[in-house]
Amino acid sequence: MSDETSIWLRPVDRKGFMSVGALAALAAASGGRLGADALAAIDAADASGTLYYYNWAAYVNPKTYTAFRKKTGVNVKKDFYASNEVLQAKLQAGGRGYDLVVPTGYMVQILAQGKLLQPINWSKLPTASKNLDAKFKGLPYDPKNKWSVAKDWGTTGFTYRTDKVKEKPTTWKQFFDLTMGKYSGKVSLLDGSPEVIGSVAIMLGYSYSTGNKKELDAVRKFLLKLKKHIHSIDSVNTKAKLIKGTTVMAQQWNGDGAVVASKKPALYVIPKEGAEYWIDAYCIPKGAKNVDAAHAWIDFVYSPKINALETEYTYYGSPLKRNLLKGVLAKAIYNDPAVFPPQRTLANLEPNRVTAQATRMRERIWTEFKSA
Repeated sequence: MSDETSIWLRPVDRKGFMSVGALAALAAASGGRLGADALAAIDAADASGTLYYYNWAAYVNPKTYTAFRKKTGVNVKKDFYASNEVLQAKLQAGGRGYDLVVPTGYMVQILAQGKLLQPINWSKLPTASKNLDAKFKGLPYDPKNKWSVAKDWGTTGFTYRTDKVKEKPTTWKQFFDLTMGKYSGKVSLLDGSPEVIGSVAIMLGYSYSTGNKKELDAVRKFLLKLKKHIHSIDSVNTKAKLIKGTTVMAQQWNGDGAVVASKKPALYVIPKEGAEYWIDAYCIPKGAKNVDAAHAWIDFVYSPKINALETEYTYYGSPLKRNLLKGVLAKAIYNDPAVFPPQRTLANLEPNRVTAQATRMRERIWTEFKSA
């Protein structure tokens, strides 16, 4: 097995738009122009050795690893996590040696506040600086673009097998009613407290990020009644279970739902009550040994051709300027509303804005739910 596809240190145990201009400061620092060709040449020369990449499983097109190694000479070794909380725990416990990680937006803020990240050097990212859509700069979790670079974005909804579920659910209420009724034991949930608790909160008429004790008590009571009807709590094998028919419905991220729909009769749904809208981001953890390789990777994947490869593999929305994707991204994906939801759909979505205090309450509920 080659270096770029090997797995390194398998663990013992994957979101609102605002705008800030990062390019102005970068242009000023480079004498009024980016000097992209010169900077790219310097970065390619600096990057060497091995990039230790801690990431979600199946979140990079295998072709990208090969192309990156060919371009830079840098090998990639990988380790995977199943949730943002696992990533956080690993770094808080002193896990070192990782050069690149991909937390979700809310977790970027938590890791930065915990002094677990090191700043992004934008002078090493000429391609990313040029091609990143302005909507993905100055985001609420990183308003000064200090700690992160947007990787991709998407939604949290549910997928159902249309050949097995004839009810055509369009809401969280219908999804959970069917889970506790006709399809009991045939539905999976994501292994993440923000997604599960947030989605139930929306169904009950609350904010995805609610920290209200009375509202969370209602969420808790519902989850404890729901637990016996759940087939599995799983973020890793959810696609395979739906494709195989082990489950007939699953709470999923949109990219996973699109993959299932490409292989079996299935439909990914953004529930009418609302849902989570997330952004995942590249970050460099504190203690990274190969910072040059981490920056080289980020800049490399911001070329339209490589970014299209990524989107065609993950089915998650690209943060590149839209016009750069036309002609390089497969037309069916470019026009797929599950991958790039229309504005009218986005207007009904919420990012994760759970406070630290609310997180503590929600994690207690999550632990009780999983152990019930």
